[in-house]
Amino acid sequence: MTTVKINEQIAFLRKQKGLTQEELANALGVTNQAVSKWESAQCCPDIQLLPAIAEFLEVSIDELLGCKDTAGLGDICLKIKSYFTSLPEKEAFENAFRIAALLHEVASTDGYKKEIPWKEKDYSIGEVESWGESICSEPEGSTIRKNNSVFFSLGKGYLPPDGSQLRELMLTLEQFTDMRVLKVIYALYELTVKDFDLYVTIDQIADAAHLRGEEAEEALKKVPVTVKEEDGSFLYKLEGSFWHVPSLLSLFYKCLKPHKITISCE
Repeated sequence: MTTVKINEQIAFLRKQKGLTQEELANALGVTNQAVSKWESAQCCPDIQLLPAIAEFLEVSIDELLGCKDTAGLGDICLKIKSYFTSLPEKEAFENAFRIAALLHEVASTDGYKKEIPWKEKDYSIGEVESWGESICSEPEGSTIRKNNSVFFSLGKGYLPPDGSQLRELMLTLEQFTDMRVLKVIYALYELTVKDFDLYVTIDQIADAAHLRGEEAEEALKKVPVTVKEEDGSFLYKLEGSFWHVPSLLSLFYKCLKPHKITISCE
């Protein structure tokens, strides 16, 4: 069981109610410094103050002491923020993905009101990046999980693209209709995904893409890349703002396969 300290609970509950330390101090008849010391764990409030603190923050004393979990989305969001703040550097992304994978399961089962269509999994341990394909589309929204990618889209708030945006989308998608371009994009991504600062040669790209050197060079002209010169040779890597595209494109195959049209006559 996770131990929640009273200093964390006071700070958490105060922020949940949108109060400053000064406002909480005034309501309890103590100084700002006292509240600050409580929340920074320099000292604890006097035991006689606990009922007043719990009453003002609208929780039980058990909840104030962390013996009973408080409920609500706001509580969960604050606890998630607190958890990630305490994580070592470079661990946030994997743990965020684990939570996203769990949320995909939540949405796909309508909050566990439907049967889980796959073997239930503990997303806090073990391997989570290997996956098949799972798609859930409802009027409320859509979510896709495929291999190491999770996608969410909320139904409400959808804005249809205007004419200029559709044209931009068409031009963007056109570059992905060239097989050589796709091969170069995925080759570049595979070669550099483990090292954001790594640049590779055209020969490495051609070899990974299974293309001739001149084919790789021609395709490379249509790919957003960062280029640097070293010892008289050009080296390449995907442009930073483009790094998400290979994973995003991977959601498309099979997910966008042609479907039959069903006509209903009533």
